[in-house]
Amino acid sequence: MDTTGIALRTMALITCVMSAGAAWAQAAYPPPTIETSVAVGQKIAIWVQPNYSVLCRSLGQPTFQLDSTPALGEVSPEWIDYTVPNGQRCETMHFPGLIVWYQAGQAPGTDVVVWTVGFPRELTSRVPGTGDHRVTTTIVVR
Repeated sequence: MDTTGIALRTMALITCVMSAGAAWAQAAYPPPTIETSVAVGQKIAIWVQPNYSVLCRSLGQPTFQLDSTPALGEVSPEWIDYTVPNGQRCETMHFPGLIVWYQAGQAPGTDVVVWTVGFPRELTSRVPGTGDHRVTTTIVVR
């Protein structure tokens, strides 16, 4: 793997850890709308989320479905093995997670993408499934 890919993944995970704080273990589901900007040709993480409970149990691999294709770039999911940072509940444990990436093309403009993410629960979990979460993402390519 190239160093750029490793750096992007690391930056995405650090950003999510810093923004989610203590509520990380309780699923911080994506909001119904996300707005972001990106440079022409740049790849960014639209959203990153592990899937585990406050009891430090895996709740299963998140699901992803692309509901509309972008006109100015590409959206792709990446399933990850998330390690909880030191100092947080469940520290150093590994859980399944998901990164939703956007790769901008070479033309500037505004791209709108609709995608759905789901959080299944493993059979032994007492927490009910939350169903699917549909997200409309507006990306300004500059």
